[in-house]
Amino acid sequence: MTLFRNFMLLLLLAWSLPALAGDAPLRVRFSNQAYPPFMGEQLPRGGILSAVVSEVFRRGNVSVRYDWYPNHRAIQLARNGDVDGSLGWTPNEERLRDLLFSEPVMPFRMVLFQRAGESYPWQTLADLAPYRFGITAGNFYSDAFSSLQQQGVLKVDIASDDSSNLRKLLAGRIDLFPMEWEAGQLLARSTLRQSQARQLVPQAREYWTTPLCVVVSRKHPQAAELIARFNRELRKMRDSGELARLVTQTRQQVYARLGVG
Repeated sequence: MTLFRNFMLLLLLAWSLPALAGDAPLRVRFSNQAYPPFMGEQLPRGGILSAVVSEVFRRGNVSVRYDWYPNHRAIQLARNGDVDGSLGWTPNEERLRDLLFSEPVMPFRMVLFQRAGESYPWQTLADLAPYRFGITAGNFYSDAFSSLQQQGVLKVDIASDDSSNLRKLLAGRIDLFPMEWEAGQLLARSTLRQSQARQLVPQAREYWTTPLCVVVSRKHPQAAELIARFNRELRKMRDSGELARLVTQTRQQVYARLGVG
């Protein structure tokens, strides 16, 4: 009887182990980058997008740790499988070969920044061939932009970061600089003198709109499961209104930290 009872206890314990293991959060390491107000190591909750991604994954029983890198390294580390994933990226054919993309998390509105008072009329990007564009190493500016750049239609000057491009625009070394509408204005107001920031304005019309997504390396053994959990919890938060509230709350905290109204 004792042997039988011990055997049954061992059997029950064995049955319970998978359930216990399943309750433990799945831990992942993501690369992240500085792109206020969406991402930034010094920002409250790591920025708006970082806060959303952390909370969505938390609800899916996934714990995310962020390591911070320049943008071109952040995406390459994810593509190589050196980190489990990353966030704040838009899908293109090249990236899709190495990464699984989540459903859209936040919209991304790309506009052209220019000096105030100047005029650059256009219908398509090709109409802007006579002008000089600043771009940042590692950033993707749309399939149309990349194609025109490769053909030599658009003349580009590459800088290591967005702040350098804003200063080049201010100094007249470039004519146009593509950047996300909110992020570009925030960067100008938080890094330039007020009188300088006023000299740089976004065009009213965006040249490209695209979603910001979470990516997971296809080399991760649970890549599909991670994306499935994220998408499921993201939909729940969006439907309940919790996503919009979290975005609004974090945006207010980020702007307060940067001292920008």
